Amino acid sequence: MNVSAAESGPLAFDPERALPAAAYREPEWLAAEKDRIWHRDWVFATTEDALETPGDQVPVMIGDQPVLLLRNQARELVALSNLCAHRGTLLVEQPANAKRIQCPYHAWTYDEDGRLVGVPFAPSGAVDRSAHRLPSYRVESWHGLVFVSLEQGVEPLARRFTLIERHVSAAGIDALQHQSDLQLSETWACNWKVAIINAMESYHLFKVHPETLEPYTPTKDAYYVAGSARATATGGTFKGQDDYLLVSLPPSFVGVLTRNSFVWQAVRPVNAGRCAIRTGGAFESYRRAGPFGQIANWLTRAAAAAYPQADFLQEDKAICERVQRGVTGDFLPGSLVPIERVVRDFGDSLTWRLNDVEPPRARD
Repeated sequence: MNVSAAESGPLAFDPERALPAAAYREPEWLAAEKDRIWHRDWVFATTEDALETPGDQVPVMIGDQPVLLLRNQARELVALSNLCAHRGTLLVEQPANAKRIQCPYHAWTYDEDGRLVGVPFAPSGAVDRSAHRLPSYRVESWHGLVFVSLEQGVEPLARRFTLIERHVSAAGIDALQHQSDLQLSETWACNWKVAIINAMESYHLFKVHPETLEPYTPTKDAYYVAGSARATATGGTFKGQDDYLLVSLPPSFVGVLTRNSFVWQAVRPVNAGRCAIRTGGAFESYRRAGPFGQIANWLTRAAAAAYPQADFLQEDKAICERVQRGVTGDFLPGSLVPIERVVRDFGDSLTWRLNDVEPPRARD
């Protein structure tokens, strides 16, 4: 890493240290992140089981852009703008199944490729339909996880996740069933980077989760597997079970993979001080037994009605919001310790995307 290059950019920081307070509060940071990361890079959108049947439509947000994901009649994934080309109306607000996309305002109608096929009350030739096609975006799936990029030239997911692929496959992710109906969403009062960094590192477990996680996944037993600015895999012991694998996919996704569960958290910025948090999981069966029984049971019960979230998630929310309350002031960012190696990878990812600094070679 050419640290001097990273330190000389407009959003300068040393990846070997914690991020500066400005990174969590200043509008210029968020504006650059949305432009160079959220609107140009791969962002987690949903899981494939939400789009199982031809005609399934799922609205998602990629940065600030409303996007409509759909499964076409050829069973391919398609990502289109979710804004009508007429006057910008949001086309689909809830998951649906249809062969056409029709605007609720003036009934302009599009096919599954985004072509304008119907304009009520318009004389023949009055509207150039070819000029009103919905923009399309890159969409790819990786082990049942669907990612979207607004940038057509982004590298393929297969290349993005090459370094950790064998570890994820060996851990048995493809034997698990994603369950989109159990996904939960809420808003945390912290910058998106506070939340995603907290999700990817195991350094805080002994202090923030002394009763909920530390007895089962001790901080001292966490270890680094392989990583780079593109993706990182870390691991740790799980009391009475096989080791877990923690998968970090910048900018938006972190998942904990065990023999019979994959529990994940996805993050999206709302503004400099708030982010949207989505939690979900995949399990070996709908019985939801296994080493993450507490999480699985929480997901099951939370699908019904207002059920308090698992203690450890509330603990994460509380500490992340406490961090955000502190960044109104300034501090000299401290050095990252070896157990935070994944945070260094994330810092490399930020400098790569924000300051055009070529990331260092992969580490394993």
